[in-house]
Amino acid sequence: MTQLGRSQALLCGWLVLGWPSSASISHAAEVTLVDVHHTDQHYTLRLEALIAAPRLAVFQVITDYDQLHRLHRRVRESRVLHRFDARTAEVYTLLRGCVAALFCRTIRRVERVVESPPDSLVATVVPEQSDLSAGEVRWDLEETQQGTLLRYESSMDPDFWVPAVLGDALLQTSIRRTTLQMIERVEVEAQAIDVGGGEAWQQH
Repeated sequence: MTQLGRSQALLCGWLVLGWPSSASISHAAEVTLVDVHHTDQHYTLRLEALIAAPRLAVFQVITDYDQLHRLHRRVRESRVLHRFDARTAEVYTLLRGCVAALFCRTIRRVERVVESPPDSLVATVVPEQSDLSAGEVRWDLEETQQGTLLRYESSMDPDFWVPAVLGDALLQTSIRRTTLQMIERVEVEAQAIDVGGGEAWQQH
């Protein structure tokens, strides 16, 4: 991978996952897999994690499109543009972030989101309304005795150039950190949601 490819991959990790605050976070969620690949201008990311919260609550958090800033500090705006039906929506997100404090950019993203509650969510980029030429994110949620097993996959083709400034070590460290922080925020928000009987989540 070239230096240009490495720096683009890191930015794509930020675009997919957001770039939360660098404040210390205690990671209760157990991330068991983070896998990043890059081929030409196509980037893929796959992760698995165990979230200590019920599946219904996790699904509610990731489909609260007006509150995405609670998961990603770099999200400046997010809203539903159009509801095609009860399970299909067009969602707009505006992100502003920097890579290593050297390269900053505002990114527009419009996605067609298909919900299959409470099991999965698939969001596909609408290129003509986005700063991405292609992209897709999939969340798969499985109920377990310990909470929710999350399988997350994303692919992205950026429609812009990024200066070559970063290397592999920083890339891997940064993507893993932002992944952990995002999952932690999903878990915290989901644990605060009432489940059966009006009681918040308690891990057994």
